[in-house]
Amino acid sequence: MAKHRVVIVGGGFGGLQTALHLKGADVDVTIVDRRNFHLFQPLAYQVATGALATGEVAYPLRSIFRKQENVRVMLAEATGFDLDAKTINLRTAAGDETIGYDTLVVGGGSKYNYFGHPEWQEHAAELKTLEGALHIRAQILRAFEEAEVVSDPVERERLLTFVIVGAGPTGAEMAGQIAEIARDTRREFRVIDTWKTRVLLVEAGPRVLAAFPERLSKKAKKSLESLGVEVATDNMVNAIDADGVTVKSDKGEEKIRAGTVIWAAGVLASSVTTSLAKAAGAEQDRVDRLLVEPNLTVPGYPDVLAIGDMVQVKDGDPLPGVAPVAMQMGRYAARSIKSKLRGGEARPFKYKDKGNLATLGRARAIAELPPGFRVSGFIAWVLWLGIHLWYLVGFENRVLVFTRWGFSFLTHGRGTRLITGEDHMP
Repeated sequence: MAKHRVVIVGGGFGGLQTALHLKGADVDVTIVDRRNFHLFQPLAYQVATGALATGEVAYPLRSIFRKQENVRVMLAEATGFDLDAKTINLRTAAGDETIGYDTLVVGGGSKYNYFGHPEWQEHAAELKTLEGALHIRAQILRAFEEAEVVSDPVERERLLTFVIVGAGPTGAEMAGQIAEIARDTRREFRVIDTWKTRVLLVEAGPRVLAAFPERLSKKAKKSLESLGVEVATDNMVNAIDADGVTVKSDKGEEKIRAGTVIWAAGVLASSVTTSLAKAAGAEQDRVDRLLVEPNLTVPGYPDVLAIGDMVQVKDGDPLPGVAPVAMQMGRYAARSIKSKLRGGEARPFKYKDKGNLATLGRARAIAELPPGFRVSGFIAWVLWLGIHLWYLVGFENRVLVFTRWGFSFLTHGRGTRLITGEDHMP
């Protein structure tokens, strides 16, 4: 008798946890992903700022599952779903292919939301992918190199102006890291004074890191400002072009000339979400997330589960689009599948909030951990380091990242400040 076929679309946090927790189950698992690696996305910004190398935040999917014989990895893109026939259309290197399933788990992730202005993406890079992180790294480093050789002081000032749009964890962390790059590299340049670098963090809302309590948010703002970051809250971006950004506040409209603009201002569910929603005739919310049942199944299709950033539970409290949510959903999906095979039913999914952390620079961080434990500064930074190391995939990567962070802390160095690929020249 053929084994129960589980197909998982997406090798992110949710898909990875689903497959790992099906180890030993009497199922055949197929993971479908457009990339052959799992990206530890919370540390992508450290690749963008030269603190870590790509191989230290990404791990090959085949290596992760080399000892889990019931898992097969397919490098492919899901292009469509036939939920009645229980098939998925894929695009592979060998051409189009259709595969069947008994249970489908979709963790399609999310993409950045440019709020109706897709043309802004050309001038405001984003950090959702490893390629995006490498592009931003080249752009940041190239800005310093170009500023070193230009003779026009106005152009030099533009090149040394960095604007980060969105003051959530990614935006705040990026701003702090760029400010530290400027401090750490002062002795490496002969013409420019990198301490004159302007790092501007723009936020449409009233405060940075709004998901945190107001007291921690204020401490984060103060910490960023001590690094030299200009925090501009209550500022709405109206336009972005090759010359910089235009922002609007209660003081009026202002054009900020900038050599580098980085986008970190909100997300939409991925295109896979829309494809699945159309196939199921299911609803989506205002940011394109699929509305799912309390047991994470797609309405009308009990054999299809959707997890992670791409979903919102019907009539449930909104959940943040962070790794812990996707991981808990992935583990829940695995339990649900095993329970169903035994003839049982899984209880509704409930998210257990394990807290929130954000790092703002060297020995600077804020943390909110249940029940009501709030801390900032060095202790929060150590907590942030430990938790991220714990969840990083692969023992070798943990050792490498720990060593890299330790060396960077002691020497203020960044060993991967390399401009590579197509972005190596102005």
